[in-house]
Amino acid sequence: MVHKLTAYCSTLNLFKAKDPILLAVSGGVDSTVLAHLFKKAGFNFGVAHINFRLRGYASDADEVFVKELSTTFGVPFFSTGFNTDQYASEQKISIQMAARELRYRWLEQTRKEHGFHFIATAHHQDDEIETVLLNMFRGTGIHGLHGIRPKHEKVIRPMLEFYKNEITAYAKTQDISFREDASNLKTDYDRNKIRLEIIPAIEKYYPGFITTFSENIRRWDEAGDLYDEQIRLLKKKLVVEKTEETLISIPRLRLLTASKTVLYELLKQYGFSPEQALDVHASFDSLPGKIFYSPTHRVLKDRSQLIITKISKESSSSILIDSANRNLQHELLHLKIAIHDAKSFDITSDASVSCLNYELLQFPLLLRKWEKGDYFYPLGMKKKKKKISDYLIDKKMPLHKKEQVWVIQSGERIACIIGERIDERFKVEDSSKKVFVITKN
Repeated sequence: MVHKLTAYCSTLNLFKAKDPILLAVSGGVDSTVLAHLFKKAGFNFGVAHINFRLRGYASDADEVFVKELSTTFGVPFFSTGFNTDQYASEQKISIQMAARELRYRWLEQTRKEHGFHFIATAHHQDDEIETVLLNMFRGTGIHGLHGIRPKHEKVIRPMLEFYKNEITAYAKTQDISFREDASNLKTDYDRNKIRLEIIPAIEKYYPGFITTFSENIRRWDEAGDLYDEQIRLLKKKLVVEKTEETLISIPRLRLLTASKTVLYELLKQYGFSPEQALDVHASFDSLPGKIFYSPTHRVLKDRSQLIITKISKESSSSILIDSANRNLQHELLHLKIAIHDAKSFDITSDASVSCLNYELLQFPLLLRKWEKGDYFYPLGMKKKKKKISDYLIDKKMPLHKKEQVWVIQSGERIACIIGERIDERFKVEDSSKKVFVITKN
C-alpha cells in the first residue's frame, strides 16, 4: 500500500516528497492508516486533531489516542476543540455542516501558522461513491458527479486510490490500532444511510457496483471538464462584463439548444438557483423591467439583454454641499466641484459636467436621490416643466440605472440631474459672474 500511495501522489503531483504536510487525523481507521503510510513512506508531516465534543468521553479519548500516535511517530501534534452543537445552533446549520466548517477553517489556519504546504485528509473511494450518490439524490447537476477532487487549493486526498476494504485489511495485517466511532453505525445521517443501507442493497443485485461506479465517476469527471470548457467558450460569446454590471445577450442565448442549462451556469456564480434561472428564462417573452433577486445580486430583464448588478447597501441619505466643497466622496457617487470665472470659462456639452449659475444657487445645496414627484425644467426646453420620472423614461433608462440617479436641490428647486441635464432656471448666461461646476467622476 505504501508503494501504491507514493505512486498515486507522484502521478497526480499532489505534493513534493519533502513538502511539509499537515495530516487531519481523527483516530479512525482511515486517517490512522494514512498516518502510518506517511511514516513508512518517509514523508515530512505533522498531525492535526479536532475534538468536536459530540461524544463526551469518547471524543476526549480520541484526542489522547491521536496525541500518543504523534508522539510515537515523533511528529508535531496540533489539536483544538469546539462546541459543535452550539455553533450549529447559532449558524442554523446541521451538525455535519458545522463540523465541516469548523474543521477546514481551523486546519487552514494551522497550516498557515506552522508553515505546512498542504492539508491531507483520508478520503477514499467509498467516500467518493457516497458523495456522488448523495449529490445525485439531492439534485446537484453535472458538477455533483465529479466526485472528490484529489487536490483542491491546499487540500490533498492521497487515499482516493484505495477502497475501504483495502484500508481495513491493511490495518488488520499490520496490527494497526485505531478508534471506533459508534456514530458511524447509526443511520441518522444521510451519508450513513447510503453507506449502511443503500449501497449494500445495490450490491446485493449488482455485485460489481462499487468498481463500476468508480469507473463511471472517472468518466463523469472528464465529461464535466468538457462541459466546463464549453461553458467558458459560450460565456465569451454571450457575456459582457463591465465595471458595475454584467450583460447577457438574450438573442444569442435563445439560439442555443440547451439555453436553459447555459443560463443557469452563467447565473449561478451570482447566487441564483436552478429554479430562478428557469424563471428568468421564462421572462424572455415578457415586457422589459422584470427583476429577479439572489441574496447578493439581481437580474433585470431588459429589451435584449439581462443586466446583472450587485445588491449594495445603498444609502438614501442626503448630503449638504456648501460653496467651499471641492471633492465629495460618497459610497455611490464621486463628485469634483469647482468655481470658475464665467467670462473665461467655456461651457461644455459633456453631460457628466453640470455648469450652474453660481449667483442663483442657494447654499447649502442638497445632494440626494431623485424621488417620485420630482420635476425640473430641462435646459433648452424653454422653461417647460417635466417630471424627472418622465425624463428618465424618455431616455429609455433601465430600472437599475434610474435607481442610481442623483439630483442637486437648491432651496426648493432641482438645479440639475447629476450627469444628465441641468435646470433651465440655473443656466449660465452672459451676465453671470461665476460658474459652479460639478463633475461626475
